[in-house]
Formats: sequence, C-alpha cells, structure tokens
Amino acid sequence: MVEFDVAKPWALIIEDEFIRSPANELVRCIELLRTEAGVTQKPPLVLEAYTESALPSAHAPLVVLRYGAEKGKGFSWRLKKERLDIEGDSVRGLYNGVFDFLANLGFEWKTPSFEELPRKGRNTGNYAVNEDHGYGNSAADVPSRRRLLFNKQSVKKWEEWIVWAARNRIDAVALPLAINPAGHFFGQINKAAKKYDLVIEAGGWELSSLARHSLFLHKEMFRMTDGKRDRSVNFCPTAPETIKILQKEAKKLFLRCQNIEVYHFWADRIGEKGVSSDLKNGEINAWCSCPTCRAFTPDEQNRIAVNAVADVLLSIRPDAKISFYEPFSEKSDIAVRPNLLKISRLPETSGVEAGGWFLAT
Repeated sequence: MVEFDVAKPWALIIEDEFIRSPANELVRCIELLRTEAGVTQKPPLVLEAYTESALPSAHAPLVVLRYGAEKGKGFSWRLKKERLDIEGDSVRGLYNGVFDFLANLGFEWKTPSFEELPRKGRNTGNYAVNEDHGYGNSAADVPSRRRLLFNKQSVKKWEEWIVWAARNRIDAVALPLAINPAGHFFGQINKAAKKYDLVIEAGGWELSSLARHSLFLHKEMFRMTDGKRDRSVNFCPTAPETIKILQKEAKKLFLRCQNIEVYHFWADRIGEKGVSSDLKNGEINAWCSCPTCRAFTPDEQNRIAVNAVADVLLSIRPDAKISFYEPFSEKSDIAVRPNLLKISRLPETSGVEAGGWFLAT
C-alpha cells in the first residue's frame, strides 16, 4: 500500500481534448478531498501536453493520463510517491482507470444522487491505496459488456444515471424502445453517453411490443393457454400472420434507428421464465399451447420469434446484433441466427450483477 497525498501540488498532464473530461473528474474528486482535509491549496493544474504550455519542474508531483487507439475498456494505473500514471485502452478505458483509482481511494457511488467520500487517512490529506491496478478486457467483445438497463421511470433521470454508469465502470446503457430511438430526446441521451464513451443500446423486455398494437386486433395471434386465447403476455409464434407483423414492425424500427449497435428483445417479463426446465418446477407457461405450438418448447417458440426479427436486421444491418434470453442450454433443432446474442442472466436476478446487467431503479 502507498499513500496519495492530496496536499501536494499535483500537476496533471493530458495528451488531447478527449482527456479533459476524465481529467476534470479526477481534479473534482481531489479537490473534494482537499476541502475535507482542510487543505487550502488550489486544485491540480491541468496542463495540455499538446500545446506549448510550460511543463512543471522535474521535481513536481505529476499525474499523467493517456489512452490508446484500441476499442477496449481495459486500463491500468500505478501510483508512486511523486507520480500517478493512469492509462486506458481507449477513452472509455481511461475513464474506467480514473474511476477505479478513485474507488480504490474510497469513493463510492451507490446511487446516482449519492457520492460517498473516503475515510480520512491517519495523516490529514493522505489516503492509502494499492500501488497499482489494472483490468484488461475488450469492449469490442459485446457479450462481456457491463450494461445499465433503463426503464420508463428511470429514464426521466437519465442524466444522473449516465454519470452513475460511468463512475461504476459500466460500458453501455440500454434504453427502452418506447422513448423513440430516432427522436430528439434519444439524441440528447446519446450525446451525454458519448461524453463518457458509453455505448448506446436499446430494448429490454420488448419482443412482443414490436407488434403489440397489431396483435390486439387479431385474436388468432394471441397465445393459447388451457384452450383459450390470452393476450396478456407474448403471442402465438406459429400463427401465419404473427411473423409477418413482427418482421414488418421490426423493419420500420431498424430503418428508423440506424445508430443502434445492439437491440435487446426479450419475452414479456412473465414469459421469459416460461422455459421447459422451469415448467417442471411449477412455473407458469407464458408461451403458447395451441395445437401447432405444442410441438415446440417455450424456448423454441422464443427462438422462432427472435429468429424472424434477426432475419430482418441481418438484411438491413449485418453488423448489428440482437440479444435474447434463454437460461438453459437445451438441445433444439431450431438454430439461432448468427446475429443473435444469447444471454442467460437478466437484471434483478440474484447476485451483485447478473451477467453484467444492472437495472436503473
């Protein structure tokens, strides 16, 4: 362990304008610690290395921030007595490095509106921290991303949640499709996310919402349970018109929202647990039991639906992906399309983070 002395006249070196925001976050937090410790010196001086600004003397304590040309979210930092180096694979990685260092000092951001400062060190202004730390993982690896999922209520406080996501080293935010991914409001959120180099994704428990209004007009597309049609959740994926409507509405969405890299289409909230393995333990079958669908397990019915939507996306944007939920790996004759991303954990399941998912609540 080494100590970071906030009272020292730290000079902060950055390479270009992209580093200014993470540098400002570091400066802000150090200034909070200085105030807490009763230090009256000015906050760290930010010097832009790409200008002709005078560099500090050779003996001045330095904070140096750098990032690479990779697309990764990895980072490393090392603290010595008179020098702190923080590096990231990318701007996102640099943010992760800055906030990881601050978390090691003792900062916590449990909720968007709450920032907990570190406990004071034994000596005023000194905070014990590990000598170095790092994390290497590529943000280009879509399945490994840590994601924050918004709901309709939390999206009202999107600015606070975006900052919370960045501070907690989350890589992407997933917004509900109901807020119109092609609209001005969505554009504002996207702009704020880009400040922290966060990826914007869209969707959630929204597979049936693609065609919910149309499905309400066609009773034969409702799922069947106990011999009766029920429109409450999901739908009948083998009804001839169901796939046509799903694909028609999906095409409208994908053409309207060309800037989304990953869409999340999960079965309705009750329906996502209507899988074969769960049914044996008394779970409600929230998929269809009509004579045709009865030949398929709930997982297979879900695959029929998401495959149909994935076919549309593949024809429009072969580089984009769709995630679908399937908790168990059961043998099936229905293969999934190459642009489908299977996830087996959802927000609100057990654990601090369920497969990298966080729910904004």
